[in-house]
Amino acid sequence: MSSHLLDDGIGAGDGPVAGINVTPMVDVMLCLLIIFMVSAPMMGPQAPMEIHIPKATGSAVAEEEFLLTTISIDKNGNVFLGTVGLSSDPVTLAAELSNNAKLKTDQMAFIQGDENISFDRIVDVLVALRTAGVPKVGFLTDPRADAKPTP
Repeated sequence: MSSHLLDDGIGAGDGPVAGINVTPMVDVMLCLLIIFMVSAPMMGPQAPMEIHIPKATGSAVAEEEFLLTTISIDKNGNVFLGTVGLSSDPVTLAAELSNNAKLKTDQMAFIQGDENISFDRIVDVLVALRTAGVPKVGFLTDPRADAKPTP
């Protein structure tokens, strides 16, 4: 009678075992893991991707429009509206841009930047323009056809 008190039912008994046998499930999962590890590199690109940037053509910007709606960024990160220097702080820059009547009426600005500036500086100017209420932004490029893109 005392042996029945210590019996957990898993040992040798006459009835079915109530435990789950996880060994076959682990075997299947390991096989699937190996299959995915072997096939994953084959699903990626076979060679380095080449990106061909399209050539852009457009009309020249008028002098008045350039002076009132073009934001220039030089190689040092300084920001100009036409030829007038603007603040380097993004919050102050947004306030200065919101005071421009031409930007308010046209709801459009152009950005031109030196090819050596960081993208963060362009994003700062884009955020300042959005904060100033200018929803449309265009980018000015070098009109020379023989310019080679930098890798």
